Amino acid sequence: MSSRAPTLQNLASRLLRQWDGQLTRELLLAPGKFGLGQIPAKLAPDATTTMVCGYCSTGCGLQVHLKDGAAVNLSPDTEYPVNLGMACPKGWEALAVLNSSERATQPLVRERLSGGHLSAPKPLSWDAALTTFRDRFQAIIAEHGPESVAFLSTGQIPTEEMMLLGALTKFGMGWRHGDSNTRQCMATSVAAYKQSFGFDAPPYTYADFEQSDVLIFVGSNLCVGHPIMWERVLRNPHRPKIVVIDPRRTETAMAATKHLGLYPKSDQTLFYGLANLLIDRGWIDREFIDRSTSGFDAFREFVAGFPLDRVASETGLPAADIEWLAETIHAGKRVSFWWTMGVNQSYQGVRTAQSLINLALITGHIGRPGTGANSITGQCNAMGSRLFSNTSSLLGGREFTNAEHRQEVAAILGLDESHIPTTNSLCYDQILDRVEEGKIRGLWVIATNTAHSWIDQDRAQALLRKLDFLVVQDMYTTTETAQQAHLILPAAGWGEKDGSLINSERRIPELRGSPSPIS
Repeated sequence: MSSRAPTLQNLASRLLRQWDGQLTRELLLAPGKFGLGQIPAKLAPDATTTMVCGYCSTGCGLQVHLKDGAAVNLSPDTEYPVNLGMACPKGWEALAVLNSSERATQPLVRERLSGGHLSAPKPLSWDAALTTFRDRFQAIIAEHGPESVAFLSTGQIPTEEMMLLGALTKFGMGWRHGDSNTRQCMATSVAAYKQSFGFDAPPYTYADFEQSDVLIFVGSNLCVGHPIMWERVLRNPHRPKIVVIDPRRTETAMAATKHLGLYPKSDQTLFYGLANLLIDRGWIDREFIDRSTSGFDAFREFVAGFPLDRVASETGLPAADIEWLAETIHAGKRVSFWWTMGVNQSYQGVRTAQSLINLALITGHIGRPGTGANSITGQCNAMGSRLFSNTSSLLGGREFTNAEHRQEVAAILGLDESHIPTTNSLCYDQILDRVEEGKIRGLWVIATNTAHSWIDQDRAQALLRKLDFLVVQDMYTTTETAQQAHLILPAAGWGEKDGSLINSERRIPELRGSPSPIS
C-alpha cells in the first residue's frame, strides 16, 4: 500500500467529521415564530395558514408552514376543536403525497392495439384531451344511448367538486348513471339512519368520546383507523368502561375493559339478544320510547325470538358475558355505541346498524351528551358525497324520484326541470355489472382506484378492459385503474385547491389551495 494513501482509520475519522458537521447544521433549531416553538432552521417559515387534513373523516386542523409562498412543513392546529393540537402519522405526512414522483402532470392518451393491449401512454395538450373526452363519450351515447356511459367518483374530493361533477354529467351532459366509492363503505349506515330517523346524519360530536361512561365499539379498530378519535377517548375523565365487539383481537380490543370476540357475522344476533334481555329485565326507558319512537311492540315481539341460550350458541360468547354487557348498558348513565367498517361492509350491514340504533333508542341513550348510535365515516368527504354529489340521491339529500324535490333543485340551480333525471342512478356495483354485460361502454373514474379497491380485483380488472373508453382522473399515473385507462387526466390534490369537506361529526372545514397566510 502506498505511504500516501490514507489509512482506514484516518479515512473513517475524516468521514465522521464531515458527516458530523452536516448533521449538526441540519438539526440546528431556531425560533419558529407563529407559536411554533423551536424548529429546524431550514424549515423556519415566514408565514403560516390553517386548513383541514384531507386524509380521513376525522377532519383535523393543520397549521401549514409557508416559506416564500410554498408549503415547507406543517403541525397540528392547537386551536382546532377536532384534534386539539394532536396529529396522527397520516396528518404529519399530509404534504408528502403532493411531492410524489408518480404524480400525473399532463394528460396522457393510449390507443387500443390488436389483441386488446394498450399502447404506451403519450402526452397531449389539455385542449386535445378535452376534445378527445367529449368526442369519445358523445360517440358512445349516439350509438348506444345515454345509459351507456357512467362515472365512478369518490369521498376524497371537495364538496364543491362533487356537486359540480353530478350537475355537469346528469343535468348538462345527459348522463343517467354515476355513483361514488362511498357506496362501498357508508351506504349501509346511510340507509339505516334514513329508515330510523328519516335523514342521514350521525347524531354525535367528538366531545361525546370524552363524556360517555360506557363506550361500545363494534367492528372498529379506532386507535389504528382513527387515531385522533382514540386520543379523544383517552381524554375521557370518567374512567369509562370500553367494550369492543369484534372477532379480531385488535389494538383497540387489547386496550378495552372487555373484548367480546364473537363469531364472524353473528353481531346482529347479539344485538337482538341484548335488546330482548334489556326488555325482559325492564332495563329500558319506557318514557322515552313512548314519547319519541314508534313500532316498539312489534320490535319487542321480534327480538323475543332471540333468547339468551340461542344468542350464546350463535355468537360463541358465554351467556355470562352477554348478561354482563346488558348490565353494563343498564348501569351506564351515558352509553354510546360506535361502529365502522366491520358493520358497514357486512352482508347485512343495514339491519346491524339499525339493531345498534334500536339499542340506543330503547335505553334512551340518544340525544344527550356522551350517548348515541354513532357511525364513524371513513373517507375525508364521504359525508359530502352522501349529501351533495347528485349520485345516489339528489342535491342536499333530496330524491330523484320525488317531483317536488326535482322542482326545488331546478329552481335553486336555475335549470329546466326536464334536465334532472326522474329515476335513481345505478349503484356502484350495478354500474360494474352493466360494464360486464356490455351495456355501459364508457366510464369516467375520478379519484378512486376501482381495479384495486373492488372486492373482486380480478373481475374488476377484467371488466374494465371491456370498456370502449375509460377515463381516469387522478393525482397519480401508477394506480391499477390508471394503467388500464385510454385517457388519463391529472388532478390537483389535498392542499392544492380551495373547497370544503364534511367530517364525521358534520363539521364543515376548509381546504385552501391558495393560502391566505398569517404573516
